[in-house]
Amino acid sequence: MSRTIYNGNKSDDNCTTVDTLMKHYYLPVMYSVISAVRLLGNVTSIAIYLIKLRPWKSSSIIMFNLALTDLLYVLSLPFMVYYYTNGESWTLGDFMCRFLRFGFHFNLYGSILFLTCLAVFRYVVAAHPLRAAQVQQRRWGILACAVVWAIAVAEIVPMLTMITMETKNNKTHCLDFVTVMV
Repeated sequence: MSRTIYNGNKSDDNCTTVDTLMKHYYLPVMYSVISAVRLLGNVTSIAIYLIKLRPWKSSSIIMFNLALTDLLYVLSLPFMVYYYTNGESWTLGDFMCRFLRFGFHFNLYGSILFLTCLAVFRYVVAAHPLRAAQVQQRRWGILACAVVWAIAVAEIVPMLTMITMETKNNKTHCLDFVTVMV
């Protein structure tokens, strides 16, 4: 099998073909599906938290903020679909490029921190039942979320300097520090 792949063709050509197919067909379709499902799920959960769920406890506040964080990322996915269906040519300007990458990284780091807070709060409730009433108070949830938002923003602001737009072959690309141009 390796002779068939590597003898007649360059392996770089095969990788480039797979990469091109992924970016032009698979990613736009998957990002569209993920965007629709997550948008519906996040908007529904945020609406339920705002309209139906009372009284808010610390875990409710953390889950609400987790949904907000995910919504920030979901709102950036249609722009990624546009980017890949437009032949990886970024036409939306520097601000939108930075917003797109910021939304991705904030969701990544913010979600991890919010889930960690939720796990710590639940651990305290389960392992120390006498402190459960204290940990479930709204103020602890608000404090935890404020700290998470501050930490996540502090982690990502330096990354904004690494997000660039590069023009190559008459196409402008929106790159961050993990994107490599071939």
